[in-house]
Amino acid sequence: MKTKQLLLLTLLSLLFIACGSKNQSYSEPQATIYQDSRTAPATPYSIMTPRKISTSATISVDVDKMEKAEKELSSFVKNVNGYIENSNFSENGHYYATVKVPSKKLLESLEAIANLGEKTHQSVNKQDVTDNLINNEARLKNLKLFREKMKNLLNRTTKIEDILRIEREINRVQTEIDRIERHLKSTQGSVDMSPISVNLKEKTIYGPIGYVGHGLWWAVKKLFIIR
Repeated sequence: MKTKQLLLLTLLSLLFIACGSKNQSYSEPQATIYQDSRTAPATPYSIMTPRKISTSATISVDVDKMEKAEKELSSFVKNVNGYIENSNFSENGHYYATVKVPSKKLLESLEAIANLGEKTHQSVNKQDVTDNLINNEARLKNLKLFREKMKNLLNRTTKIEDILRIEREINRVQTEIDRIERHLKSTQGSVDMSPISVNLKEKTIYGPIGYVGHGLWWAVKKLFIIR
């Protein structure tokens, strides 16, 4: 009997020790409380909303042969999966074109256009359209939800005057939805494809007397303007 009691006490002691060691090895994780955003750790960039940038550019180049430069421009734009939106020759012999290229190919395209001749001007403009896209997407979502509610209401309505009123409201909301969808498509398009305003001008070739006259004009101009 004593042997059984001793064995039982031993087992209970071992069980108590095991439970105690388990409780000591585990502790509930403590949450860190930050009083404001200044004490909280920075949000990792990978989970932040990526910014949407609309980029456009203008470039002017003096070329030796206009026809050759125009063909090279058209060929390059096609190779980068872009396109020439519109083009025309002015009365003074300039070639103007609006070229659309993938935004990631913009700098490469500007370099290629500059290589057509002698670059005389270049500018790049960037606009952050992230907030514009987010706000319009949220508004579009709300308008579509409202349209569905109005359609459900229309299905339950029997009075002619109420039916007409609800249909007018649905048409009004649909018009606004169409407008916002066009705006979003256009804005996203300006992010994906960058427009380049291209101005090509054929270089002036002076004759012997023309060179003399041009040199004299340069010398006279320097008498009044150094730079």
